[in-house]
Amino acid sequence: MSTKTIKQRIALVAVSALTAGLFSVVSAPASNAAAGTSTEGGVNVAASGATTNPKITKYNTLFIASMPSVTGSGVALATSTQVPEYTSSGTTAPATASAKSLGLVNVSDIAGGLTAGTTQTAVLLSSGRLSVYAAVDASAAAAYQAITVSGGTLTTTGTAVNSTATTAVGGAASGAFSWGALIAPSSGVTSMVVRLYTGFTSESTATTAPTTGTLSGQITVTVAAASTANAISATNSAVYGAVSATDQAQTRDATASEGYLASRTYGTSIFFNVRVLDAYGTAINAGTAGILQVTATNGALVSVHGSSAPAGTTSTAYLSTATPDDAMVSVAAPGSAPVSTTVTVSFNGTVIGTRSVVFTGEVAKITLSSPVIGTLGTSAGNSVGYKLADAAGNAIYSTIGSTAITNYTISALIGDGSLPTAIGAIVRDTAPSIDANGVIAASDVLFTCPAAAASGTVALTYTNPSGTIVKSNVQNVKCAGSALGYTASWDKASYIPGDIAKLTVSFKDSKGNAANDVDAIATTLPVVSIGGLDKTVTGPTTSDVPDQGSVVYTYTVGSTTGTFSGTVKFATVDARYAAATGLTAPAVTATITVKESTASVSNADVLKSIVALIASINKQIQALQKLILKR
Repeated sequence: MSTKTIKQRIALVAVSALTAGLFSVVSAPASNAAAGTSTEGGVNVAASGATTNPKITKYNTLFIASMPSVTGSGVALATSTQVPEYTSSGTTAPATASAKSLGLVNVSDIAGGLTAGTTQTAVLLSSGRLSVYAAVDASAAAAYQAITVSGGTLTTTGTAVNSTATTAVGGAASGAFSWGALIAPSSGVTSMVVRLYTGFTSESTATTAPTTGTLSGQITVTVAAASTANAISATNSAVYGAVSATDQAQTRDATASEGYLASRTYGTSIFFNVRVLDAYGTAINAGTAGILQVTATNGALVSVHGSSAPAGTTSTAYLSTATPDDAMVSVAAPGSAPVSTTVTVSFNGTVIGTRSVVFTGEVAKITLSSPVIGTLGTSAGNSVGYKLADAAGNAIYSTIGSTAITNYTISALIGDGSLPTAIGAIVRDTAPSIDANGVIAASDVLFTCPAAAASGTVALTYTNPSGTIVKSNVQNVKCAGSALGYTASWDKASYIPGDIAKLTVSFKDSKGNAANDVDAIATTLPVVSIGGLDKTVTGPTTSDVPDQGSVVYTYTVGSTTGTFSGTVKFATVDARYAAATGLTAPAVTATITVKESTASVSNADVLKSIVALIASINKQIQALQKLILKR
């Protein structure tokens, strides 16, 4: 049940507790409720198909008689000096089965259970009669109880009824004492509220001032003109994603972390739990066998079943049943090709729900991209990113959540050794994976660089379980030495105040090649000291990594105009240069020019514009004179 629904029910019951006869609540699914036992305290019995009444397992508790009357009138619980079913085993106390309600559609509580407390709800036909009962511990000092109703009238098996037939009193017998009341809704009402007050020491007080007692039970009753019980409710019925073929009684989709995914690989199944409920959340019982039908588009295979899971062999499956609620559906791909399918579930022609799912197929494409410039003499850090996809373009992962996908074993991905290249062998680094929250982990392979700067190509192959082999695109890669020097440049010749300025620092190795993207460029904080800048947007850090030999920093340009020069210093690279050459690294400077955002206009510019305007006017006058002379 949704949090929103629960909050709405709480609010409605709270209102009815303050103002008699106001709104009632729609009952919760009976499937959510636990059956009562003699050790569980006060628990009602679901109305649908009830063959017993709730046991009196607690004193001072208001119970609803769920057993239906077949005589056309309700029956109040027969008075007893022993509490039925509350006494020890072997007693001959009369059963609570003597009480019967007429036209009772549903019983619940605001939490979706069957607790017989102060948050009970019920649905009753306007022509019906609600039978309720309670038990008094007459050995206690306060041995009287009162049952009240707003929006209705009552009769009782108790000891007294007030003049308006809205309060009944019971109690004061020797030993335990059970009694009941039969309540009829007033003409035209849409709701009524029934309450149990306890703790009275006299019958008179209980009759004339019932609200001075302790509120021990409350039932908010919806009075319906006609019953929608056992009619399929589109609001309450649905098809929910399930974890397995036995994952029944769902009230929502299972989550990815729980194990439900709307996309799975070929060769596996996706499961759904079918809930077929009426407006009161009660499971549908058609009386005679009906047809629960499941269809899937695009050739996907389906089966419909109870808790067992037969493999589907066709795109349409049927289950003959009078009780379709909690049936399970299994869906699978017909082969190793990708399939997107829509599954539709209906009962006796009424659509319960549709769900769309995807089955990924065999690996059909490998895409290599984003290579780094590798470092010399090793494969460490020399990465190339890759992605796997099926023939429909669906992304493929070797691990989903914490589960390894056997159809996509990453060991089947290897380097293509047929390429003529100076680049060494390819080794797998990280596999394509996605966690339960949908976060995708980047996947890459590593290539081995020779001892000297070089360039070449790399590629991958993947062998599917069926034996088909897929080749990737051929990706160009480079290998270079560590950064020994660098330059800095701006993205524009000049800026105006408020501009975003980009400073690109390009690193070179000893041969003048773009330096590799692997070896450190900063183990201490780099310093960019240039005037004319208001704010660093993205500035240097010790964890910066070059991309194709460069890093880019961004700044907000200040309001002061002029030309500003400053220095850019990467101490790690400077130290490496000094160690390699025995010389001090040359200083790297950068100059930025900031101009006025609105340029000034000189007198010469104004005069030039005036002259041009006069010339234009003279031309127009001459053209007009020629036109007049022609006429």
